[in-house]
Amino acid sequence: MKILSPLEGRGIRYHYRVVPDMSSALRRLKLLLWCIIALTVSSCDDTEDNEVEGFFERQNAAHEGDYIATYPLSDPDSCIARLKQEVPKALQPWACLSLWYHLPRDSPEVNFRLLELYEENYPHDTVFAFCQMMRAEFYVDLAEFDLAKICTEDAYRRYMELGRPLDASDARYLQARSYIYQSRFAEALEIYFELLDVLNKASSHFSDRHANLYSDITVAYERSGDRPQSLEWAQKSWKADVSKIYNPWRFRARTARHLSVHYLRTQPDSSIYWVKQMQKIFKEANPEKELPAIMDYRLARAYSEAGQYQLALPLFQGAYHQNPFGSIRISYFQVPLALGECYLNLGQLDSAEWYIKESLASPDTGNLYAAHRMLSDIYAKRGDWESALNEANESHRLYRIKLDSDKAKEVVRLEAQYENTQKEHRIESLEQEQLALRLRQFIWALALLSVILLLSALYIRQHNHRLILVQQNRLLSQEKELINAREKLKSKALMHSRNQLEDAKKELNETGQALALKSRLIRELQIKLSQQAGPSSPSEAGHASQESSELKSMKILTDQDWLVFKERYEECFPGFLDKLKEMFPKLTSGETRLILLMKLKFDNREAAESLGISLQSVWRSRHRLSRKLGLNTTGDLDVFIERL
Repeated sequence: MKILSPLEGRGIRYHYRVVPDMSSALRRLKLLLWCIIALTVSSCDDTEDNEVEGFFERQNAAHEGDYIATYPLSDPDSCIARLKQEVPKALQPWACLSLWYHLPRDSPEVNFRLLELYEENYPHDTVFAFCQMMRAEFYVDLAEFDLAKICTEDAYRRYMELGRPLDASDARYLQARSYIYQSRFAEALEIYFELLDVLNKASSHFSDRHANLYSDITVAYERSGDRPQSLEWAQKSWKADVSKIYNPWRFRARTARHLSVHYLRTQPDSSIYWVKQMQKIFKEANPEKELPAIMDYRLARAYSEAGQYQLALPLFQGAYHQNPFGSIRISYFQVPLALGECYLNLGQLDSAEWYIKESLASPDTGNLYAAHRMLSDIYAKRGDWESALNEANESHRLYRIKLDSDKAKEVVRLEAQYENTQKEHRIESLEQEQLALRLRQFIWALALLSVILLLSALYIRQHNHRLILVQQNRLLSQEKELINAREKLKSKALMHSRNQLEDAKKELNETGQALALKSRLIRELQIKLSQQAGPSSPSEAGHASQESSELKSMKILTDQDWLVFKERYEECFPGFLDKLKEMFPKLTSGETRLILLMKLKFDNREAAESLGISLQSVWRSRHRLSRKLGLNTTGDLDVFIERL
């Protein structure tokens, strides 16, 4: 017999579970499926693409809005055969997943068969991991926790191999849910907080995953008996920013349910208030829908704890007929047990006995203990003391089993906690020793390095000193040789100078005689020309004007052009450049060229053509030159250069 605690707080639903309204988990599964479809579609040809586009829209329109609902959902093999015949290959994985969500959840065999066919016909690691998650969810609902653990571990391994840690965390989440059902709250909380750290690193805002974790942490604390922590997390959930989650009303209604459960035993009136808040939230979000049976069941529990059994009874009866917990076997038997307790408190012993006996099929040890205790009370009120004693003994036996199990689990938990503490202490001591060892090694290495550097510095200094002495000796010898060479050169230069002086004197005498002769010939020629020629030729000013025109026609594009231009300019305006450098020594080569062109009366366009630059560049150069010369405007520049 499995040892379980009473599941009075809630029927935990894993967030992959499908509900009538679309949830965030379903949207994530659809995204996962689109990845599968992308892998499948990549192998399809162009002709099939035409069939794929709009296929489901056409089929839904022809089958009253839901094409998949027309399949024989009770026979997965027939469904797959028809799907392969009618649906394009690229869309078959999507259609198969849609079949999964159309199947009822009251027949695990049918559901498991469809998962097998899904894996056989569309083998892919993502499909395998998804199918294992769905099997694990069924096994948890069926209280087959060992099989569920095998499936969750396999799904976790596959998701990690696919590089999808967030999906792998969903497998851990489902495993924690099974721990809750097994009353292994410490292990469940450890997984929950581990997943919460992963989510906080992956998302900066309060997401649907955060909402699910907050709810389950609240329930885990409530089941473990840590009421302060349970209340704290319920209040955190109520105050959380739910603006970015899908269907926030669901999360708020669930939080109101947690608060109602917290106050159920101690403050039934507060529990009634929070159940009504939950109902109000549901009606505001779904004005056209009836209240779910689970909400009537919660309100009935609160009325029952408050002693208002007449108000609780019809709500319990309505919940019993509607089965608010669905296919969850562990929670299903809570309703007849609560209904039997209500009849017992109203004094209707026959009805109480019938419903309590129906709840004896529960696998929950805590529920069984409560059921046998109430049966003992019924038999005692009837005077059937033997049956009352037997039921009391059975109740006591179950209580001892549960108590011993709880004690054993607590001892195991404390021993594990002690071992972990000891292990952490040993690890911390080893880390400190290793840190000290690394520090000592670092100090020794630093000291050794310092000695090596010091010795290296001394060696380099000594070596450099020897090199300097060698170089000094070499320089002294070279200097002596240079002095001797200079003495020899001086004597040779003196002799050579004397010879040149003698030659120069001779040439000077010859040149003087030649010049005198040339002057006499020129005077004679001028006399003859003045006698024979008419009016005089153009003046020297005309000659200068011609040279200026030649300067204007020159281009200054290269350094060689600039040298030629300067030589011609010196011929026309001797000494101007030297005077300009003396007055303005900080002028650049470009500014000097611009001044010379402006002195020759070049306008801006002529200057641009001569220098091979744009007209705008000439304007900018004139502006900079005006500022450098301390002039107010560029107009003053022309006057200034004219006066130079």
